[in-house]
Amino acid sequence: MKKILLIISLLVSIGCVSAQKFDSNFEKKSMRFDYFRTGNSNTELISHDHIFQEPHWGGSFINLIDTFNYGNYKFEVLDSVSGKLLYSKGFSSLFFEWRYTEEAKFLNRSFSESVIFPFPKNTVQLVFYQRNKTMDWEKQYQTYVNPKDYTIVTQLAFPSQSFKIHNNAPSDKALDIVILPEGYTAAEMQKFMNDAQRFKDYLLNCKPFDAYGSKINIWAVAAASSESGTDLPGENVWKNTLFDSHFYTFGTERYLNTLNNKMVRHLAANAPYDQIYILVNTDKYGGAGIFNYYSICTSDHENSDFVFVHEFGHGFAGLADEYYTSDVSTDGLYAHDVEPWEPNITTLVAFDRKWKTMLDAKTPVPTPSSSEFESSVGVFEGAGYQAKGVYRPKMECTMKSVRYNDFCEVCSKSIVQMLEFYSH
Repeated sequence: MKKILLIISLLVSIGCVSAQKFDSNFEKKSMRFDYFRTGNSNTELISHDHIFQEPHWGGSFINLIDTFNYGNYKFEVLDSVSGKLLYSKGFSSLFFEWRYTEEAKFLNRSFSESVIFPFPKNTVQLVFYQRNKTMDWEKQYQTYVNPKDYTIVTQLAFPSQSFKIHNNAPSDKALDIVILPEGYTAAEMQKFMNDAQRFKDYLLNCKPFDAYGSKINIWAVAAASSESGTDLPGENVWKNTLFDSHFYTFGTERYLNTLNNKMVRHLAANAPYDQIYILVNTDKYGGAGIFNYYSICTSDHENSDFVFVHEFGHGFAGLADEYYTSDVSTDGLYAHDVEPWEPNITTLVAFDRKWKTMLDAKTPVPTPSSSEFESSVGVFEGAGYQAKGVYRPKMECTMKSVRYNDFCEVCSKSIVQMLEFYSH
């Protein structure tokens, strides 16, 4: 009993010290650094846009340093004098995916992006990294940010009313998700609130999220579009909506996205958030999820429950797509001679870092896709949009097939690890 009390005392002490470090370095609000990522299939660069002070900080006061090493990019916030690392986070972006399209071979494009971190009390160095071909980090861009700079925008750009629709845990000890409306007119705001409640239930009734309801806060921000629905460029349908969302992203009909990053961030700033989820008012099938960028899906398709949690698997936990038979607009995302960073796929180059310890000793590697191993954690060929050379942990999973509430053991473990990170 004394040993247990000692451990609890040590954990409390560590938490107090970490919270004190937060208070020494940061204020309890956010700094949003907006920038443009520009380039093509071979090159890319970052250019500065604007800096915003936002009223909420949705993240932890303790877990400030990223321990997962996920994402195609990461950024670090360092003390400008000592060089000490104060905050870091991995992420991905729509630009990264675009670089693997045919268009990127002959065209330059720019995408608006943002990174969010606690508002610093003193000048900090902000450093961006990208992965190279061997999946190692290379410095891409750096700048210094003075929190007293008079060009920092201190007013909310798009003030709107926010509603907490689930839980009331302190934001620093919970995962905060903000749901944003796209393509809902003023007359449809009640529909949005009803839809947000329904999608809240989709998440909280899905394993393993169901066991963490007390550690998840869900917010909804009300804001109307001029027209209902979303763009369908391949069908010459155009709607005047809040985020200018559209299907047919990069030529793939079901791929639903928005390029209006600034407006998404402006609206999300009305609530504390760790994750952004955009709910699009249409019954068409589609969506997207990009790690620590945003997730998006449609409100009224019969499989929207599946799409909602599947895309959140990408956006929140960094999970890869495990399917390999559907058409996608990108080509060659996963080289077979390096290990991908996503926790639920492998090329077997560094499988020891993945789910190898979860395999039964009798399970062969690779694992045959036969009835004998239908319920087993294994190493099944076919994942990451490729039939050969990339492997997944289970024959079926929510990250592979249209199956709501069926995350495999490996994906579930990754989700739980991320939930624990945000709630401590």
